[in-house]
Amino acid sequence: MLETIWNRLMENEVSSMGLYGMGGVGKTTLLTQINNKFLKKKNAFVMVLWIVVSKEFYIQKMQEEIAKKLSLTGQDWNQKDEDQKACDILNVLKRKKFVLLLVDIWAKVDLMKIGVPYPSRENRCKIVFTTRSLEVCGGMGADVEIPVKCLPPHDALELFKKKVGEMMLGSHPNIPELASIVAKTCKGLSLALEDEESDYVSCMMWFLKQASKIAV
Repeated sequence: MLETIWNRLMENEVSSMGLYGMGGVGKTTLLTQINNKFLKKKNAFVMVLWIVVSKEFYIQKMQEEIAKKLSLTGQDWNQKDEDQKACDILNVLKRKKFVLLLVDIWAKVDLMKIGVPYPSRENRCKIVFTTRSLEVCGGMGADVEIPVKCLPPHDALELFKKKVGEMMLGSHPNIPELASIVAKTCKGLSLALEDEESDYVSCMMWFLKQASKIAV
């Protein structure tokens, strides 16, 4: 899926992309992988901006995050209002080919109020964001809207098997069946299957350790 998304994003006519789906399906993981790919394309994009938005979004918070990355912070910056800060950010970004990656947006983000010029074919900048809502994708004017769904049962099982490890899986004849139960219970949510801090997964990992009598 990553390569499909990446290839689409690299198309000249695609300036903005929204990844949408329920919580835990792996949207942020995908965006992290996209971020890493952009960082490897240093000659193609001058700046990669990663901003966690979340439900408690407000303009000043985003301005401060971007200002840190642009080295705009300081006493003079702190004395400016939102509009002045937006102008400062705009004056820097309009001269750069940038990528803006927004994590977990819950409503339309007015980029101009923050000071971010809208990505376009002309400036060749890009924006990719994650959201739980297809409606938000429309509000953001995404050129491409990509659904991120739960993993199919087989893929979910393979992901959890990879997490557990072949040594544990082969240590007891009942463990593969238990792994299948875990994958089904997590309902294909890649985040739940990968997160050892998840209550259910951590409990099952402990149970599997005891059953196999080995340490992970």
